[in-house]
Amino acid sequence: MANTFNNANVKLTSTSITDLYQAPTTASSVAIVLSILVANVDGVNSADITLTKTDSSNTEQTKIAFTVPVPADSTLEAIPNKLVLKAGEKVRGTASAANDLDITVSVLEITP
Repeated sequence: MANTFNNANVKLTSTSITDLYQAPTTASSVAIVLSILVANVDGVNSADITLTKTDSSNTEQTKIAFTVPVPADSTLEAIPNKLVLKAGEKVRGTASAANDLDITVSVLEITP
């Protein structure tokens, strides 16, 4: 099995749901999400973040965070512990304001 550290960086440029990270799609692969950091780059206004876990066809399995406020000029650690994703599962995000939130997802991918 190969273990690879990886990351994804996404700027939420709209208020639509956006893919942040997808686990490798190879059968028997898993991804361990180590951290999700949400930075509010707006110097004045707070913005809310909603994070969901979905399967590969975007069917929601659970909410990770729901309309959690991220104050202006601050960072929120949305995953203080680990989250396991099976092959093809995704983490998706929705912002309450366009262009305010930058997301960094750090993962350990384990592939056969």
